[in-house]
Amino acid sequence: MSSTAETRAGQPVAGGSRGGLVLLLLCAAQFMIVLDFSITNVALPTIQTDLGFSVNDLQWVVSAYALTFGGCLLLGGRVADLHGQRRLFIIGLLVFGIASLLAGFAQDAVQLVVLRGVQGLAAAFVAPAALALLTTSFPEGPARNRALGVWGAVLSLGFVCGVIAGGVLTDLLNWRWVFFINVPIGVITGVAAVVFISEVARPANRVKLDMPGAITVTVALISLVYGLSVAHTHGWLGATTLGAFALSAVLLVAFVFIENKAPHPLVPLRIFKLRALVVANVTNLALIGAFVGSTYIVTLYLQVIERYTPLRTGLTFSVLGLTAMLAGFTAGRIAAKIGSRATMVLGVAAQAAGSLAMAALPSGAAGLVAVLVGTALVGFGNITAVVMIIISATAGVPDDRQGLAGGLFNTSQQLGSALGVALFAAIAVSRTAGELPAGVSVADAPAAALLSGYRFSLLLCGLLAVAAGLFAALADRRRVN
Repeated sequence: MSSTAETRAGQPVAGGSRGGLVLLLLCAAQFMIVLDFSITNVALPTIQTDLGFSVNDLQWVVSAYALTFGGCLLLGGRVADLHGQRRLFIIGLLVFGIASLLAGFAQDAVQLVVLRGVQGLAAAFVAPAALALLTTSFPEGPARNRALGVWGAVLSLGFVCGVIAGGVLTDLLNWRWVFFINVPIGVITGVAAVVFISEVARPANRVKLDMPGAITVTVALISLVYGLSVAHTHGWLGATTLGAFALSAVLLVAFVFIENKAPHPLVPLRIFKLRALVVANVTNLALIGAFVGSTYIVTLYLQVIERYTPLRTGLTFSVLGLTAMLAGFTAGRIAAKIGSRATMVLGVAAQAAGSLAMAALPSGAAGLVAVLVGTALVGFGNITAVVMIIISATAGVPDDRQGLAGGLFNTSQQLGSALGVALFAAIAVSRTAGELPAGVSVADAPAAALLSGYRFSLLLCGLLAVAAGLFAALADRRRVN
């Protein structure tokens, strides 16, 4: 690839310093989205006090964002393909920045929850458009693999920076700054994108958006994410949870029928004939679920058992961030030497080993060592595997479908995150409850019973990672390089 911008099928291909700047802008947007998710979690106790949230309603500060983000990703990806990936990327960034500013000034619980929903909607347009712009700006092969490696590193960096920055901003300033920090990132990135990012060439005969399919799949995904979000409070077999899952299942079946009949479907079902794309998204869902589940359980361990402050907890996770960044910058090089499949297996093995190492969770200094070693392996392994998954999920997809491919990838990621927290939190609670004598609630459980729950949950996180790796290896025996 030359140092100047080349053209591929009417689409500018980023090269040289311009390519680096394009990648920087796209990564900055992704960093902001991931940062927002983790930075808000740290500030929840202070938000609850200041805005008068009840214990049960506080989850909606997180759930409102998750519902609109996870539910609208497929819609966002397809709209970006039809109406301009660059255009949707810029609009989404500016809306996200404005919503963040208003969220920082929220005066009551309802205002904040509504604005969190707007943030999630904007993120649902930014995330798939950003990934599509990346894959269409860099040709398949080493250049795209390196760019996706940096992209993967940013995912973990944003998560860890959010945990640390949330503690710092909440302690030194106040919770409103966890939203204000998004404003300069969103506005500056959006304005710079106008100058430095070129639009993807769209087909001359543009088709109309499949509104019946869009509405059906969006409501189905929102219902599914809602069910996962309330499962830990309403119970997996509670009427609310089962009702949400049932509605989602019915709508997803209806969506398949609609897409089969639609002249221009939102999600052409033939895209699922790309075996690598299907395997990549299923594997991604499981690996992200195991990753988020393990980090969530370790956070509980550090703050509940070891009595760490939010800031100290975030600093502990900085090891994960460092190894994840290392993985992002080296995964492509490793794949060039041993192949993508072997690299993904290496990543899965490291993630599983990290979760299993933490499953011992001794207390005191030994526990900290287990956490540091375990999170280091989990961070390196997860990003190594996810970079290979992104490569598989976008390879062979036409440029005018890259937004859809990005939407599918981000949807599997969001569903995995929601499933990871809900499932492994429930497993830990169930295991702890089984250790208690009759009449003693989990809220009053001694440290030994809580540790038993945490250890068992981490053990299953490791086993889920192993299962995901085996599925990926066995489902597609072709070597992808």
